[in-house]
Amino acid sequence: MVSLVTWVGTLAALIAVAISSRTIGQPVWWLGTRFDPASPILILVPLAMVVVPLVATWRAPHLMTRAGIACSLLLMATALPDIGGSPAVSLAVVVVAGAAFLAVIAQLIGSRKYR
Repeated sequence: MVSLVTWVGTLAALIAVAISSRTIGQPVWWLGTRFDPASPILILVPLAMVVVPLVATWRAPHLMTRAGIACSLLLMATALPDIGGSPAVSLAVVVVAGAAFLAVIAQLIGSRKYR
């Protein structure tokens, strides 16, 4: 349940960053400007980083932690192309991905059984 809430919140925060970045005129690289939008395939890149852990939560709970860690780190990597052009937007994506990473780590530690 915690993982589900984490990744739905991550998706909401990522959408907020995308809308805000376009509003201020410095859209994230995978979104593009209003007049020159990015390819729909590029939009699927960060979306996949959120959907994979959600699917793992429902279908393969034993892979949930690994998928969450990998996808949060890959989501951080999607911020790299924006560092030069819009560092604030890049930082916002890193913060969202970092929060997801920390939530997955907290879930891992909390679910670990000590003997």
